[in-house]
Amino acid sequence: MAAALALALSLTVLDAAAAAADPAVPPPGIDIGLDGLEAGVEIDPSTGPGTDRDQTRGTVPVGPREVFVGDWETGDFSQWEVCQSALTNGGCGSVGRGNRSMAIVDAPGARQGDHAARFTVRRGDKPNFGGGERSEVQSSSPGALVHEGDERWYEWSVQYPQEFPNPTGGWFIVLQWHSASGSPPLAVNISNQGTVDIGGDGVRNHPKRTIGPVRRGEWVDYVLHVKFSRNAGTGFVEAWENGRQTVQRTPRATMVDGENYLKQGIYRDTGPEVTLVQDGLRVTAP
Repeated sequence: MAAALALALSLTVLDAAAAAADPAVPPPGIDIGLDGLEAGVEIDPSTGPGTDRDQTRGTVPVGPREVFVGDWETGDFSQWEVCQSALTNGGCGSVGRGNRSMAIVDAPGARQGDHAARFTVRRGDKPNFGGGERSEVQSSSPGALVHEGDERWYEWSVQYPQEFPNPTGGWFIVLQWHSASGSPPLAVNISNQGTVDIGGDGVRNHPKRTIGPVRRGEWVDYVLHVKFSRNAGTGFVEAWENGRQTVQRTPRATMVDGENYLKQGIYRDTGPEVTLVQDGLRVTAP
């Protein structure tokens, strides 16, 4: 794990001049509000910006001990350690308020508090180290890192554009728990059929469970409860969508080695340009 993180941090930020030359990249200090989203985004007023996600997530019992927060309320990406996109691969301190791949959205574009994060991926948006198209943040801080036997609750919200297309590639991940190498043993995926699923190809023959549909034009609040273990008889997952339990406790392995680190954003195979806004991520423990 340490080697993988060191590799990610050692890779350099792409030529800043190239990013500055892209007219879609906002200059430093410019606030990016809801107008920065793709054209055609419409928000259901009952679940749109400025509403209280605690109306739904607050109804779900979670752990009493808060161990990690990645809710963007710093107004930048500093809560996370590594930012990876076609423009950046390195410490999030260099990203500031963002660029055309990842940017801070100010209220009223936030679900919780005053800020959220907008992730955008265009066709061909692969970092200089390869892999799939991505715009992601990563943390291996003590609160985000998990080990054998750890139990965690993950709360977060996603805003889906009205014209969000069903993925067409081999994978589309919005939250993942990654091991030192290979595919993630646990991930939240958007399927080609437009469902939000609990998966993780790093674990063979894992049971896929659907949390709910992609609710276009809405903010959707999620809670995922996980027991981390390499043993399918010990590990489990269960999930809630908008305060309603949609995935009952399901035994499964959720690790393949000694630890998992946390990533959020968009990581996919390929497809047309797409944007998601995510907010309010909070991790609690017993």
